Amino acid sequence: MNLPLSGSVALALTVQLAIAAPDGRAPLEGVSAVRAANYGAPSKLVQQRDEVAPIVGELSELRKKRWRKGDTKMRCYATVFLLAGNRQVAMFRVRPDQIVERPVEKGEPSYSLELAETDLPQLRRLLGEIPKSKMCD
Repeated sequence: MNLPLSGSVALALTVQLAIAAPDGRAPLEGVSAVRAANYGAPSKLVQQRDEVAPIVGELSELRKKRWRKGDTKMRCYATVFLLAGNRQVAMFRVRPDQIVERPVEKGEPSYSLELAETDLPQLRRLLGEIPKSKMCD
């Protein structure tokens, strides 16, 4: 009698986990700050919740798309760190046409995605506010 109930609970839990992390990456939760820098330029730390939440939301929505497992070699990219306190939660390398999520833990894979011009408007705004790289002109 407990078996069907256990099976239903297990199925519901499996569906919940599949929605939260379809490719095995942990959900972007508990993020309290975003540190962003253009290639070789000083970084900017954003900690205001009303600025952090939209960027995390954009990246979470973007993660629902079909990413390619593996790294994409890039030069002159921006680096974006998502932080929970002082702990790094995620790291992204971003160009106008590409994004790569690099693993936080050793041994984990990287994921790459081509970006549309309309992807990541809040993050693009933030990157536009920080110094440009002198090495990429």
